Amino acid sequence: MKKMFWLGALGLVLYPALAWAGVYTGRVSDEVTGEGLPGAEIITVAGPKAKTGTTGEFRIETDNPFVGVSMPGYQGKKITLQPGENNILLTVKGVFEVSSVKVKGKADAKKVVVSKQSLEKAQVKQVTTTLFPDVIKVMQLMPGVTSDNDFSSLMFVRGGGFDEMIAVLDDMVILAPYLWGGRVSVFNPNLVDNVEFHTGGFSAEWPQAMSAILDVHNKVGNPEKHRGFVDLSAATLDIFLEGPSAGPEGSSFLLGLRRTHYDLIIKLFSNDNLVYPYFYDGQVKFNFPLPQGRLTINSIFSIEGMDYLIKKEDGYGSKHSGDTNFHYLDKKLNLGVAYDYPVNDAISVMTLLGCFYNDGSYQLADTFMPFDVTATESVFQLRHVWKMLLGEHNTLKTGLYSFAVSGDSKVKMTLKVPTSENMYYEETIDQEHRLPWETFSGVFVQDDLELVNDFLYLNPSVNAQYFTMNRQATCDPRLGIKAKVTPDWDVYVATGLFSQYPVSAQQLDNDRGNPDLKAEEAIHYIVGTKWDLDEDYFFQLEGFYKDYRNLIISDPDPELNYANHAVGRAYGYDFIFQKKLGGKWDGWITYSYVVSQRKITQRNDPRAYNKPDAAEPVDEWYRSDADRTHAVNIILNYNFTPEWKLALTQKYTTGKPYTPVVGGNYQPAIDEYTAQYGAYNGERMPNYTTTDIKLTLPFFNLPGWSSYVQVSNLFDVKNVDSYQYTFDYSSSRPIYQLPRIFFGGVKYEF
Repeated sequence: MKKMFWLGALGLVLYPALAWAGVYTGRVSDEVTGEGLPGAEIITVAGPKAKTGTTGEFRIETDNPFVGVSMPGYQGKKITLQPGENNILLTVKGVFEVSSVKVKGKADAKKVVVSKQSLEKAQVKQVTTTLFPDVIKVMQLMPGVTSDNDFSSLMFVRGGGFDEMIAVLDDMVILAPYLWGGRVSVFNPNLVDNVEFHTGGFSAEWPQAMSAILDVHNKVGNPEKHRGFVDLSAATLDIFLEGPSAGPEGSSFLLGLRRTHYDLIIKLFSNDNLVYPYFYDGQVKFNFPLPQGRLTINSIFSIEGMDYLIKKEDGYGSKHSGDTNFHYLDKKLNLGVAYDYPVNDAISVMTLLGCFYNDGSYQLADTFMPFDVTATESVFQLRHVWKMLLGEHNTLKTGLYSFAVSGDSKVKMTLKVPTSENMYYEETIDQEHRLPWETFSGVFVQDDLELVNDFLYLNPSVNAQYFTMNRQATCDPRLGIKAKVTPDWDVYVATGLFSQYPVSAQQLDNDRGNPDLKAEEAIHYIVGTKWDLDEDYFFQLEGFYKDYRNLIISDPDPELNYANHAVGRAYGYDFIFQKKLGGKWDGWITYSYVVSQRKITQRNDPRAYNKPDAAEPVDEWYRSDADRTHAVNIILNYNFTPEWKLALTQKYTTGKPYTPVVGGNYQPAIDEYTAQYGAYNGERMPNYTTTDIKLTLPFFNLPGWSSYVQVSNLFDVKNVDSYQYTFDYSSSRPIYQLPRIFFGGVKYEF
């Protein structure tokens, strides 16, 4: 009997060790960004320890269920293991979080990171929304960034053109990330987990960008239960759903759908010939944890279009007789499959295969200047990236990428442009162009080095690439150096070469373009400082200079058409001062000073080819379209209660440049007036200012319901977008941007 007692007592003592003994695997990530955290320490009560690998993966053998996670700059976390548990997902919270911009100073403590801001999904909702909720609209409130008008999601970054930025979603380059010609982006804020926005000096991992990288990360769906919501805003209906999916344990999915509804409402309640463009878009993400690594599938698709009939009695000019119909329909699809594989605690590999397809058609049935354009484009992309921890003070990242491009277009149109010689410059185009498969490929290497412990850091990198269409190879070296003067104060400098190949089929066409065009280039010079003033405030100041070379311009010579005959420069400084998350309020203030100029070094005389005079001067510096001297943003968020929140946004920018019309010239041959222009971009629109305010509140205290109300352009400021001239150009009237608008939305979560 005594023996049985002692055997039973021994069993009770040993049972926990026997039950929990085993090997456990999982991943540690940043609670906000979802990024894996390398070097985090996994500690058990029984003594065994482990460190996470390059993407946050860990493997530990223990017989005790009590485990802790430790990481410098992050709050510690304790969990209790369950017997046999695997694919453990652990998130830890940064000590230095900010509300509307996530400045990951501590997470990047051992890296040279310049000109970078991060944004969480929550801030898209908290900061004043626009008519179409859009992550990029909030990024336009960052230092160094401006836009063209209220209707645009395109961004001018530190004096660069909007086409100098590339967008990335979960490691996949997103081709054509905009709808309606740039008025809305395809990045649905309901799915986004965080956005990293680099406004200069970025490392060599991403090609084809001279000014900025927009790096978007979608969150991972809930693997435990289904949840979702329906959000009815002023202009769109949004549906969101997430939950477990078929596949290995822990698999999940995300689904987000949007559709405009204002165009449908107008059809129901108006008999007038009012037609507005519409769009559908959607995103799907699947996440599959595997015994070794993780498989992710991402898809973004969109459909947009419009049909507009201009009746004869509503004609828009004597040359346009009869009814005129405009139609367009554009369909896009981005699809990517990525596999993240941890080789061991020090090495991880990511492989991504992606494809893009675009099918568009545009027709104008008009007797004066008809056109009919159809185009398709296909792009396949491959990325293969290795990340290696080469000791405690060295992290190496290297990889390769390749894009294969093919396209087909048919163009039928008539161009009639009055010239200064009392005659038309008229051209009829009827052609079909097929772009055979061309390849754009490259390799990159970047290294994060800690040269002096907790003080001096170095980030050398290089990107080498080759484009088969123009048979050009480029090599872009880059370098960043940072000194950590104190634990909370960084000083840094960065420079580098950034190349962008021409990818327009029209520019590279053998007949109407120039297949020998070379890549455009920009050299960045950046000096800056970051300072955590205390736990509540953050300050960043940067000065920059960009030297542009080989910029592409059009040329009237039909044997040339396009040439690398322009240069440019942009310089200035910007700063952000921020109240971080905590207490009743948070927010930030940004100021940017930017000068952006261009100069054409050589161009043939248009008159020699019976073409209109070129607008831009030759061999003279002139303001670029991106030039905005001053820009100020003030964002304030105040939380009365968790349900009642107030958001205020104040924006001010110097007016955008434009070319003034100084008179009209009568052309007897065509019985019309033609405009006589002044200096190119020689004047500015009036300065732009607007105030938006938003109140988030419960919806009649109904369970699961919430709502918001907003006033856009609170003080009804008349911001000028352009000017409309009379037929003889003797007078003009301003065309204004958005007036004061009241709108709101409701949301139901389930």
